[in-house]
Amino acid sequence: MNVLIIAGGMSRRMGRDKGLVTRPDGSRQIDHIAGLAKQISGQVHLSVRAGTAAPLDLPLVHDLRPGAGPLAALEAAATTSSGPWLAIGCDLFLLDAETLARLVEQRDPSRAATCFLNRIDGRPEPLCTIYEDRALVAARAALDEEKHCARRFLESLDPATLDLPNPVALDNANTPGELEECFAKLTRGASLKTVRVLHFAKLREERGVDQEFVETYACTAGALYEELRFRHRLSLESTALRAAVNGDFAPWNAPVADGDEVVFIPPVAGG
Repeated sequence: MNVLIIAGGMSRRMGRDKGLVTRPDGSRQIDHIAGLAKQISGQVHLSVRAGTAAPLDLPLVHDLRPGAGPLAALEAAATTSSGPWLAIGCDLFLLDAETLARLVEQRDPSRAATCFLNRIDGRPEPLCTIYEDRALVAARAALDEEKHCARRFLESLDPATLDLPNPVALDNANTPGELEECFAKLTRGASLKTVRVLHFAKLREERGVDQEFVETYACTAGALYEELRFRHRLSLESTALRAAVNGDFAPWNAPVADGDEVVFIPPVAGG
């Protein structure tokens, strides 16, 4: 099986190359992902932007359509080698060997792709997925039609879907706050907890409820809000809100524990 590490993103929201981020154990993120990939296959490739210096010694794959996202990386990979490709996003800071082994062991070659379901919204995750040859052909066709969304493309393939053995393994990090949350999970562990969330003003309108009990693996208030925002497509960015935990205003990196009461406070209309 071929493996493609996708590291060609611009990392605008992170503000630095995510592959070069130093993990809590002192290793670089790109080396962590490459080490996991090499446990799966001897054919590991790295997708990077043209003109970018390679961060490690792996065969490089350059997009044929720069700026077209992960589907362009898949299209380019198909020109280098036939057979299934396991695509892995470079920003999966919590990915582990058990998760990749489960994916490979339960691959269904009769389907165009095999993937995991996202723990938050239950939809397929495209950047830890095995794509069969026919899926790569379909990726080229999608790009020809200027369809670039990797998740919608994966859903169109009617993939075989799996539940994650490690629920947080595919939590990614696109911002410094999300990176801090991933590192908190790595160092403190990720345990399932139930918190009571109160909704006011615009958030109450969008959720349609005053309060709800939420099961979460989030370590911090900021991560809890991002989970809710992602799951329910909430419109407000965290920068427009304040957080309170158990009645006291709290920073976004404040820890949340089982049984806590959390409020995300939107601006007052006209204020």
